[in-house]
Amino acid sequence: MTYSRLLPPDWPELPLDQVARLAPVQRLHWPMMARLGLEVAVKREDLLHPQLGGNKFYKLSGHLRAFRQSGAPALLSFGGAFSNHLYALAAAGRVLGVPTIGVVRGERPAVLSPTLQDVAAMGMQLEFVSRTEYRRKDEVDWQVQLRRRMGDAYWLPEGAGDLTGAGGCAVWARQALNLCPWQPDAVCVAAGTGGTVAGVLAGSQVPVYAFLALKGGAEEVAILRRKIVSQTQALIAPNSSHHQLPPSLFLESNYHCGGYARFPSELRQFVAHFEAETGVPLDPVYTAKLFWGIAHKAQNGFWQPGTRILVLHTGGLQGRRGLAIP
Repeated sequence: MTYSRLLPPDWPELPLDQVARLAPVQRLHWPMMARLGLEVAVKREDLLHPQLGGNKFYKLSGHLRAFRQSGAPALLSFGGAFSNHLYALAAAGRVLGVPTIGVVRGERPAVLSPTLQDVAAMGMQLEFVSRTEYRRKDEVDWQVQLRRRMGDAYWLPEGAGDLTGAGGCAVWARQALNLCPWQPDAVCVAAGTGGTVAGVLAGSQVPVYAFLALKGGAEEVAILRRKIVSQTQALIAPNSSHHQLPPSLFLESNYHCGGYARFPSELRQFVAHFEAETGVPLDPVYTAKLFWGIAHKAQNGFWQPGTRILVLHTGGLQGRRGLAIP
């Protein structure tokens, strides 16, 4: 597969809203949706850059500015074996000439995942911790111990899913809406830690449908909702006289296909058919489930004919490596 590269070499010096206008919003030729009377457009963030494209670029942007101001010698963050976040961080570190450290959930496997092979090739130092330890990553005592081992690095939270990361996604969402050929009735986006969704909510006055890539019960979904709403409110508070929370947030938790990074045959077949019809490539962790969920809801009559849907493609196409998609 050939990857586009719209991101110019001087991207670290460019305003984020300028970068957010580079990847186009395209009307999607999706016959199934056309038959149902629905219009779909896609913000093709996968076209921005083969390693730095997608929502992770916008979540990293504010942190990279803060890192340059901090004077820290390295960047450190957390993730799993298929983490798009660690992949984007490693790519940014390579471009900027900055050492990166990835604290990876789980014991070191005999064979690294394709994502971890790539980040190691880009120069990221990998530190594996047990799942029990990883669950302690927000505890002060554990962080002190890790800092002693890792040195004085600039820490980014998992997925860069904090307020800084969400703020970058708000810029992204606003530009996506500005580029859209029509006013959408709904915005759809994949979700992991929730920071992207919070940013999209803050940057939009349109109902947002977030398709969760992680398996979780009602309690986990409720916790995620509270986090998203809290971050959204914090982002819009400085401009509260001009913005209000969007009218609706829908957390779609039925399309994870068995859990994070699960890619069953049914989803694999959907991706092959979708890509053949539309020409838009999908990644197995996030966007495959996003578009599969959109298709399922449309086929079940969730949206009325005439509804216009803007989908935010979050990149992550490196996740396709090693997969046999029919």
